[in-house]
Amino acid sequence: MDSECTLFHVESVEMKSHQRVLAQWNAFYKPEEGQFYIAAPAAISASGKQSLVSLLELAESLECTTAWMYVDRQRPDFVAVVSTFKYLGFQLSQTTVKDPKANKMYALLRYELD
Repeated sequence: MDSECTLFHVESVEMKSHQRVLAQWNAFYKPEEGQFYIAAPAAISASGKQSLVSLLELAESLECTTAWMYVDRQRPDFVAVVSTFKYLGFQLSQTTVKDPKANKMYALLRYELD
């Protein structure tokens, strides 16, 4: 990362059909920009919603006005994941972010914090 940031990690575990589903949420805060970014987890579970809410509350407590969710555009469930976050109040941005080191493109979804 180019500038200083604070990293956050939240996990939620859920049993689904006798299998353990782990949702790992990673986020980072860039204080000089007042920006809060959340990575869409590889697995999304019902209990993971509370983890997302906790991260959004954290962003709000840091006085951010916007939280950004970034989603790997090459994930096989990309459309379903974006639809899920749109249902939760995120708006798909036309901006994409390229990570040349990982050879990935990310879509950004914006969430307005009150």
